[in-house]
Amino acid sequence: MITAFGIQPSILPSMILSTHTGGFGKPATLSVAKNFSKFQKHWHQADVGFENILVGYLGSETQVYEEIHLLLEQNVSKLVVLDPAFADHGKLYSGMAQSVVDDYLLLCRHAQVLLPNLTEACFLIGQTVPITIDEQHLRIILEKLSQKTGVADVGITGVELNNQIGTAFLSDKSFTYVSSAKISGNFFGTGDLFSSLVFGFLLSGDTFLMALKLANQWTSAAVTDTIKQFSRDSRIGIVIPSVLSKILTYKGS
Repeated sequence: MITAFGIQPSILPSMILSTHTGGFGKPATLSVAKNFSKFQKHWHQADVGFENILVGYLGSETQVYEEIHLLLEQNVSKLVVLDPAFADHGKLYSGMAQSVVDDYLLLCRHAQVLLPNLTEACFLIGQTVPITIDEQHLRIILEKLSQKTGVADVGITGVELNNQIGTAFLSDKSFTYVSSAKISGNFFGTGDLFSSLVFGFLLSGDTFLMALKLANQWTSAAVTDTIKQFSRDSRIGIVIPSVLSKILTYKGS
């Protein structure tokens, strides 16, 4: 996905999984945390640095967060986007410890963009996840999250309001919500697609507002394409050829 934007990526996996974590039961996993220091040592020896960094699913090991913190501390990057993946629907993911919240707050020190879902946002500010949500609640959570983390651009993803689903954020201190019609069903991979698109758009020179708008539109389009394939196993995830085509022809907003 990132490559389609004309960006040369390097991947540092925190864990190798036999499948993704939804739909296939508990996957077999292999942690590579103990090798992080070897990666960093070699990168240092080879004089390899990273201008921009996107951080996604990291797993539950504190060592992983400590190593990523060290990487971000030693590698001064223009753009660091954090896409937390440790909780949803009011609770931590299976296998995640409460300590992951503090671990992620440590990473926030280095970020310019933070994209948690509602549960993750509430956990990061030490607040109970509300049963129902409205604009006023979201504004308060966004303000607290921005103050606690110090991150300039914060968006709460997967927010459902009035049969829409999208991202809530503050733009020039004004509440903004970019959304599309909610489509029933579970669509694995939408979060990864969304954050990758936001990352790509920002590196293409788009504003945070435009990056969120386009990422929302294109992720929604991928979901629409997916539901047209009736014979597709939903566990496999969404289809993205149309999104790749859009990226390859994208000239900026």
